[in-house]
Amino acid sequence: MPPPTQFDVQAVYLFDFAKFVRWPAGREHDTLTFCIAGERRYAESLARIVEGEHIGERPLSARIIERPENVSGCDVLFISDAAKDRLDEFLAASARRPMLTVSDIPAFLERGGMIKFLPVGNRIRFSVDLRSVSQGGISLSSELLKVAVSVNGKPAGGGGQ
Repeated sequence: MPPPTQFDVQAVYLFDFAKFVRWPAGREHDTLTFCIAGERRYAESLARIVEGEHIGERPLSARIIERPENVSGCDVLFISDAAKDRLDEFLAASARRPMLTVSDIPAFLERGGMIKFLPVGNRIRFSVDLRSVSQGGISLSSELLKVAVSVNGKPAGGGGQ
């Protein structure tokens, strides 16, 4: 069996991140949708991983989106390097929505993203910006924050949950 690709590893991280997000009340039975902007191979990897899976009571789905105006209905949005020329548009379209935004694009957190993948040696790690997370109306478990390389900002209310 071939070793996992970067897409596969990051797709598993996205699946795992979603387990540590507190979503707004009332969505406990809705499908949790992962959206990928700009990279079809990534969407295919993620679709294989989430097929038939649930997080809590929520069934999972994955889809690719081509344009920022298509982010409606996304719970987790990964913006790949292939969409970097539209990064600010995707972030603006997802701002103040209960949607976890993730990317490996340089300066992603500084531009308003929530979680940025970082290569550390031959591993993939991540950094978090809690200001962007709290503006989206979601929160991240302290268990996830403990394993981040860095955590910027403080969540609304000053707690680390």
